[in-house]
Amino acid sequence: MRTPAARTLADYGTIARRSWWLIVGTVLAAAAAGLGYTAVTEQVYQSTASVLILPTAADTSVVGARTSGQVNLDTEAQLVKSTEVAEVAAETLGSASVAELEEQVSVSVPPNTSVLEISFRADGPEAAREGTVAFSEAYLAHRRDAATSSIESAISALEPSLDDGGEAAREAEARIEELEAQRESVVPGRVINEPTAPESPVSPNPLFNLAAAVGAGLPLGLALAWARHRLARRIHYPGDLVERCELDVLGSVPKAVRFQRREVFGAYSPGGRVFAQMRNVVSSQLTGGQRVVVVAGVAPGPAAGVVAANLATAMARAGDRITAVEANPSTTVGLPELLGTEPVPGLSDVWSGRVDLAEATQAAPRQPSLSVVGPGAAARAAGPTSEATLDTFTKLAESCRFVVVDAPPLSCSADAQLLAGHADAVILAVQSGRDTVAETAAAAEAIRQVDAALLGAVLLPNALGPMNNVPMPSARHESARPPMPSIPADETPTDSLEAIQEPKRAAETR
Repeated sequence: MRTPAARTLADYGTIARRSWWLIVGTVLAAAAAGLGYTAVTEQVYQSTASVLILPTAADTSVVGARTSGQVNLDTEAQLVKSTEVAEVAAETLGSASVAELEEQVSVSVPPNTSVLEISFRADGPEAAREGTVAFSEAYLAHRRDAATSSIESAISALEPSLDDGGEAAREAEARIEELEAQRESVVPGRVINEPTAPESPVSPNPLFNLAAAVGAGLPLGLALAWARHRLARRIHYPGDLVERCELDVLGSVPKAVRFQRREVFGAYSPGGRVFAQMRNVVSSQLTGGQRVVVVAGVAPGPAAGVVAANLATAMARAGDRITAVEANPSTTVGLPELLGTEPVPGLSDVWSGRVDLAEATQAAPRQPSLSVVGPGAAARAAGPTSEATLDTFTKLAESCRFVVVDAPPLSCSADAQLLAGHADAVILAVQSGRDTVAETAAAAEAIRQVDAALLGAVLLPNALGPMNNVPMPSARHESARPPMPSIPADETPTDSLEAIQEPKRAAETR
């Protein structure tokens, strides 16, 4: 038997298809949230300047630096963001917060270049350009001051030699003139790409936010679909029978199939083909003297009767001699109604000893090889006995190829379990959207407890047309149909009860 451990990728795809609306809705909600975040987030503009760094007398080559050359650009990038440079830029911009300016500026070093990319972010295009200009100029001025400061220090060191006179004074004077020329010609760098006012903001990024929202919404939608699948109380799909109830699926009537009247499917209709295939499966499973098939419902409703009637008809169409037995006295849609026979006399009359089994067996008018035993009219204070069930099944099996029994629902009667104990095969009839996972699993367990051969389940759609007149177990509203009398599950009173009891009263008088 297939279990949840054998789940494949296709099974997860099926789960996703069942809840596609939930997944799509979650993704759309996440996308709307991303667009909303974009709309309310403050816009940020960024302007960038490219500054070419030239070596000065103050620069020395650093061993092991990431960039080659006399200037260590990593160090220069840190100088751009230093407090000294930020204070000068703050004076230019008229800003009182140096710390905020340090957070707004960023510096990058393109590979294999002597260029610094200085960028400044602000809440407006012009403010971003002005901030970039201020930091570029402040950095170049700081670098120029550092270079000229070292030259001035060297000049100051030579000036005392001018008072010595002689050759030393002349040499010092020449060296001072040379240093002063160097000081005047110091070029610490230049801006090779002037910053411009940006036309669009760099943040928020609508496309990025939308992609991030969709990327977060899709896994969330899949998780919600999986949670909905695992937490669903009712059976909705064949996979639910396999994964959550550990039942094989013998057949599943498509939801598109319409039940127009209270009768069995035509041989070549979509529903008829489902039961024809199920007939082949059941026939292959029953070998030798195995003849009795019990069809039991999970909860009160027409599901078991519909399955039993259509399975018996499909078997009769194949040429087998079939007897269909209505053992569910409280069903709203019985085998006699679906197959065109009378409900009395029937099985309860046989078990009460009022009629013989042969007398209760009626030929179906539309299927010559199909016979029907109705529910009967005799009231029973208790369910069928084991001896009566075995005797009935044995007699019926002698006169036909297969016996198909419509049993009471397992959720409210133990009769189905007793009948299953004397059957050669058991089939569960499950109705989509009405039978719960817990009740279905419990019904399957009840069948296995009596060591009955549970072949699997048949799934019927929720809409059974005129046959679907039983309210869901959780329904609290009044039905539009006339109220049915309250009948205990183990009694079978009918309108014809008095007619059958009359001979008994006559006999008692004698």
